[in-house]
Amino acid sequence: MTTKIMAKRAPGLTLLQKGNPSSRYSLYGLVFFRSQFCSFAVNRCPTVSVKETIDLEDLVKTRCKSGNLGLDEALGHFDSVIQMKPIPSIWAINHLFGALSKMNQCSTVVSMYKQMLACVGLHPEVHTLSVVINCLCRMNRVDLGFSVLATILKHGLQPNAYTLNALLHGVCKYRSLSEAMELLQKIEEKGLACCEMTYATIINGLCRAGKTCMALEILEQMYEDGRFKPDPQCYNPIIDRLCKERRTDEALTLFRDMINKNVAPDIVSYTSLIYGLCNMGLWTRALALFEMMNKKGRKPDVVTFNSIISAACKSGKWEEAVRLFRNMIDCGA
Repeated sequence: MTTKIMAKRAPGLTLLQKGNPSSRYSLYGLVFFRSQFCSFAVNRCPTVSVKETIDLEDLVKTRCKSGNLGLDEALGHFDSVIQMKPIPSIWAINHLFGALSKMNQCSTVVSMYKQMLACVGLHPEVHTLSVVINCLCRMNRVDLGFSVLATILKHGLQPNAYTLNALLHGVCKYRSLSEAMELLQKIEEKGLACCEMTYATIINGLCRAGKTCMALEILEQMYEDGRFKPDPQCYNPIIDRLCKERRTDEALTLFRDMINKNVAPDIVSYTSLIYGLCNMGLWTRALALFEMMNKKGRKPDVVTFNSIISAACKSGKWEEAVRLFRNMIDCGA
């Protein structure tokens, strides 16, 4: 399905090509960290009842979902989990990793993972390893992300769409587009898990590189293939890029095509177009789209208001600019 680009093969891609994890990638060296932390969880493990273990799992889950978990609290819960006997399920760790990842505490997640490897009874599963891969890629350590992928494959686990999307995003951002295209091709050839976000990621990478035509080809191929229906995240990078290239008529055509195919534009779709129209001095068309956005129940944000208010001022529409400004204040944007 993918548009092919010739590229020098990235070392990590051989994992998917051969289906055999390379020993070159060993996640910072499992043996080293096992020896460093082996006594941490073994020598200080309070023995508790099964009920207390379950209570700790529930507490961790509740706190992680609360939205106000602090770093020190998360570290404290992690210490409790890895020291407890019987040891809680891996889902307690998964909740902590997920919460810390959302807090952009990527290095903390990786450090915790190294400690966790030494804990008897804690066996990472795909979700655990996927969060670690995501964090490593966000730290610009895509090579180590492939190392964790090797661990997944070595243990006979199946990487999921989240796993591969994290790697694909990291390759797009920190390596090269050609490597990302090759990785996508391998994912497709192996029939590995992917989703709309997989293609949205590669479309975004193509648009950032100025390859709008190739991004449109991927979008069209998604419809031809029929496995995944494009969502707004697949359209938005193309619309945004077309607007930045001052190709607003093409962007509007794609926007209409999106609606005709029952893909509901989101705030990003509208804002990109409004910005593009304003940038071209097309105030009337921008205002009409802004009003359409409101009628469709898409609440404009501060970026949307800034674009339309700025265009109103440049067009000498002072009363309209004041009205829009007051509207922005009333909406709490």
